Parts: sequence; C-alpha cells; structure tokens
Amino acid sequence: MIKVLLVDDSPVVHEVLKKFFEKKTEIEIVGNVYNGEEALHFLKTMTPDVVIMDIEMPVMDGLTAIKKIMEEKPLPIIVFSAATKKIADLVMKSLEAGAVDVVEKPENMTTAGIEEYLEKNLFQKIKIFYGFKVVKRISDLKIKELAEKKERLELLAKNKSLRSKKELFPVVGIASSTGGPQTLKKIFSQIKKPTYPIVVIQHIPHNFVESLREWLMLHTQAKCEFVQEGGLPEPGKIYLVNVDRHLTFSPEGRFKFFDAPPIYGIRPSADYMFEFLGKVYKERAIGIVLTGMGEDGKKGAKFIKENQGTIITEAEEDCIIYGMPRAVIESGLADKIMRINEIVDFLNQLTEFF
Repeated sequence: MIKVLLVDDSPVVHEVLKKFFEKKTEIEIVGNVYNGEEALHFLKTMTPDVVIMDIEMPVMDGLTAIKKIMEEKPLPIIVFSAATKKIADLVMKSLEAGAVDVVEKPENMTTAGIEEYLEKNLFQKIKIFYGFKVVKRISDLKIKELAEKKERLELLAKNKSLRSKKELFPVVGIASSTGGPQTLKKIFSQIKKPTYPIVVIQHIPHNFVESLREWLMLHTQAKCEFVQEGGLPEPGKIYLVNVDRHLTFSPEGRFKFFDAPPIYGIRPSADYMFEFLGKVYKERAIGIVLTGMGEDGKKGAKFIKENQGTIITEAEEDCIIYGMPRAVIESGLADKIMRINEIVDFLNQLTEFF
C-alpha cells in the first residue's frame, strides 16, 4: 500500500482525489492538509511514501514547504498545481528545491474525463516514485569508447577551412523526462557557451515550458529559445519545443514540425527528433539520454547509431528515474555512460574543438 499525503488548500481537490484514490487498492491517503505548515506538522509524526503538493496556499506556500521538507525529512514530492505564469515560475523553483516531478492541475477538477487524466498523469507517477530508488543495477556491461568518433570530430575541426561553418559543427540532441529540469540546470550551468546547437526534448506540461526556458536562461551562458519552424539550429543556442507537435529536421537541416499521434503518450517525442537528427546530421549527430521514465529516445537512438553518430546516456547513479537511459543501454545503443560531470566535460570539449 502506497501512503500518500495530500497538501492542497482546495476542498474540491481533496474531495475529487479522495473519490479517485478510494478506487485504487494500491493507494491510501494517510493525510489531508491544507497548507505547507500543516504538512510539516503532519510529517513530524508520520512518514508517507509520496507527497502531492500544491504551490499557492495560505499560511505557508508549497515552495517553502518543499524546501523545509527536503532539509528535514526528504520525501518524493510531486507538485500538483495550475500553470499560470506566476505559479509556473514557482514550480521551476520547486523542482530546483527537490520536488521530483510536476503534474498540471486542471482548471476544472470536476470536468468530464478528470479520472482518466488523473489515472494517466498522477496515479502512474505516484506508483513510479513509490519505488523509484529500487533500481536493479546493470553490471559488467561492455561499452564502446568514443575514441573513433572523437577522432572524426577532431578531423572535422582540423579541416574546417574546407567546410562552411554550418556544415562543420555537431548538433546535440537531448532527451529528458522525469528529473530532467534539475539535470539540465546542472549541466547548462557548468558548460561554456557552446559552439554548436543543443536541441532539448523535455517531457513537461506545455504550459510550464516558458517558465522552464526562463529558468534555464538564468543558469546558462547560452541563449535559450524556442524552436521556430524552418529555422536552422545555430551555434551557441539551446532550443526547447513549446508546441504540441513532433520535431524533426528537413534534409537541409532545418527544424520541421509534423503532426502525428503521441508516442508512449508523449508529444513531442525524442524518438522522432533523434531519428531525423541521425538521418540528416549523420556523424555530427550526438544524442544524450538523461533521466526519465519509459523508453522515449531508444528507437530514435538506433538511427543516430546507424548513421555513425554518438549516443551518450546518463549514469544510473545520477538519475532520478533510470528508465530512459536503461532502455537505451539494454538495447546496446549506448556508446558511453556518463555521470553528469562527465557530460559537462564532454560538452566543453566539443566547444574547444569547434
């Protein structure tokens, strides 16, 4: 039985979630409190498995409560909040403070389809974070080194006079899901301004993407902007996607959106982005798979590998959720498994090459 503490100032939210979770034999709501201060008081005597936390509440808001909980009694905290501009900014700070994920709270909690929404977005994440620390370690895995690919990149750098600049630089694609915003911040805050573009597929509710971009801008030397249809990836820029469409690349290397059903319930999908990154940029394509649940990125990584590109996965030790990196590794597609500091070093080495 997964014990859950619900922290929200809305009686309607408490009532809707109570009715929803009563139908779930795996979940028990062990506490219903209405602000952060009440949550801290509850946690003095009880230890739930997962905390569902609203952000905007009286007496003590969710961000303050998250900071205190992570200092005093660290627990998996899922932010369940609306996505107004003000609150979305606070959600990014909550992830930085230690919350593990965010689920957007619908404006109308009594609307038709609310149970389906909660099933897909909240219930599944509660189950994942209940046991997310218990990860079977992959041992004795033989990983090829990046020596040959590094040589190819160095060769491109040495012969840059023979190529136009847009033909020279690599293009880095990043697949990131649960725990991703925190990881992206760690990486981007430590890298030099890149001499190549970075394209990020981050699984996050669309209404939070603008705040994610602004938050990352505070922690990087690169310019962080949204992908524009038909634009060319430019060195020194980090690109995010703020539309509910899949991202690919045209044969000329330009950004291209297209409409197709979500993959694993996800749109945009890293699989599509990786696939066309590999097909178009070939040996200059570098795919990095960071923390996240599921398998997004695994199918796309195959195309990068087939076209002599490079695949890097985040090491288990640094992942909040080891699902996406593990899927790539178990498929034999990873060229290198790296800790976050090693990913930073690798990206900085690319900057020195180009």
